Amino acid sequence: MESGMTFDIDLLARTPDLRDMETSGARLVMTLRLWVVMNKLGRCPLQAMAEKLGSRRAAAHLHLMLEEVGAAWPEPFCVSPPCCPRLSHDEALVLDMVRAAGREDRPGFDRLLSDLLPADAREPLFASAGLVAATMREARPPFPSA
Repeated sequence: MESGMTFDIDLLARTPDLRDMETSGARLVMTLRLWVVMNKLGRCPLQAMAEKLGSRRAAAHLHLMLEEVGAAWPEPFCVSPPCCPRLSHDEALVLDMVRAAGREDRPGFDRLLSDLLPADAREPLFASAGLVAATMREARPPFPSA
């Protein structure tokens, strides 16, 4: 590395903090964590997800998208514990996926996942993430696409 240039390894490992996020993004991440916990307990998460998101349709679409993510991901999907303010890298990626699909930004969506998944695996995820974003915008309070 050139002298005068420094690299902060902490920047590479740092992920967003729930406490600094807009409410709807934090709500999506907390609902994702709820989905994981309830699935591990062998319980249906849909009612609890609907209460968290303010929409049964958004909960159903998020549930389906997370099932697709679990099937497509090359490694186990990692989430932070419910009490942890920092997002896991996978949680941050799912949030970015929903935001990109909500903006109908297919090139941006593909850039997020191109090193992780082949194009044929990204196609259904883009459609699912778009439905999650659309139904969350209809929920109260709405989910921003930006």
